[in-house]
Amino acid sequence: MTAPATRRIAIVGASGFVGATLVERALRRGEDNFVALIHSSGSAWRLTRWGVPVVMADLLNRADLAKALHGCTHVINCTRGGNEVMFKGLANLLAVCGEMQMHGFVHLSSVLVYGDPPAANSTVEGGDTSPAADSYGWVKLQQDVMVQKAATAGLPASILCPPNITGAYSGYLTALVDAIRGSRFALVDDGAAPANVVDVHNLCHAIELAVDRGSRDPHRLFITDDESITWLDLVTPLARLAEAQWPLPQVTADVLKSMGDAEAAAPSGSLGRSLKHLVSSDVREALRKDPLLAKADAWMRRAVGRLGTRVEDALRLSIEGPRRVTPAGDGHALAVSLCAQQLRGVRHSCDRARRELDYRPQYSFAASMAAFSAWYRAHTGMDSDAWPLLRQLFQT
Repeated sequence: MTAPATRRIAIVGASGFVGATLVERALRRGEDNFVALIHSSGSAWRLTRWGVPVVMADLLNRADLAKALHGCTHVINCTRGGNEVMFKGLANLLAVCGEMQMHGFVHLSSVLVYGDPPAANSTVEGGDTSPAADSYGWVKLQQDVMVQKAATAGLPASILCPPNITGAYSGYLTALVDAIRGSRFALVDDGAAPANVVDVHNLCHAIELAVDRGSRDPHRLFITDDESITWLDLVTPLARLAEAQWPLPQVTADVLKSMGDAEAAAPSGSLGRSLKHLVSSDVREALRKDPLLAKADAWMRRAVGRLGTRVEDALRLSIEGPRRVTPAGDGHALAVSLCAQQLRGVRHSCDRARRELDYRPQYSFAASMAAFSAWYRAHTGMDSDAWPLLRQLFQT
């Protein structure tokens, strides 16, 4: 395919964390050969503050999408949403790109395609992919297959595979700070496990390289900061932002695994869960304010009581489940999904991206964390006179 005389790059999902950063980088370089595609204006404030013209496009409407991409030569897919967007939306996007004979398509995957925790051989991209069914990693894996099939049909495509993304505006780091501040984060093995992260600018740099080079063999490329970072390295500066006491709480890997298993097995949106809520003490207390419902509640309690304590306990257990025991300590529940990331135990190598894209991280881990810290302090007002009051609001 002959290279176009003038490139026009569509950033699909331009209002998101990565998409907005890509737009801002293009503006700083003085480039205007891009189209910022968004689904809605609700989160487009980073774009509109720079006066960037945006194009509204519905990925589920193929004709609408074709109109939005008219005149584009390359597409960067930064979208994220429900399964309909992830599957039908991507299918529409790939079909339109194929019909328009795009010169390049860059798709963002995720290290979660390798499972959680990942297989030990996923230090490199050829490792086993083993995500749980219907998990986010499973969805991203199906997307990878879709992109690879489109590439086989002739669409030049690249698949970049980042871990958690850091830097200013990072929602991931913000969630960690919140968990640390709320005593909902604990370290495993003193934080010795590897932490796979990539600064948003390093990821955007890799995306730009992929646009420049193109590919017809879209295997995944890990994109990381390429540093040996541990969880202790990651959370130490975040604990300072959270104004948390040091050392942070500790939890063993076995306890954390059991908590994760229990959380995964918890019913969601089931009839049993609704019954549990209905017979909870809080709900019954509210219902007793109605005289008629109070009489019905009293009658039911007497009827069950006549059956004996063993039957009463069995009935309560079948509806409510076992009584939850709060671990010793301050009583705060851990943010299990965040803490459990320490159990992944694999450091993903970006050697292939170094070879194939000539990828070299532009920002060090230290610089990335410094940028996040500066943004977070400004965003939350930590350095303002109002911080004592704001701190209380953040802790509620």
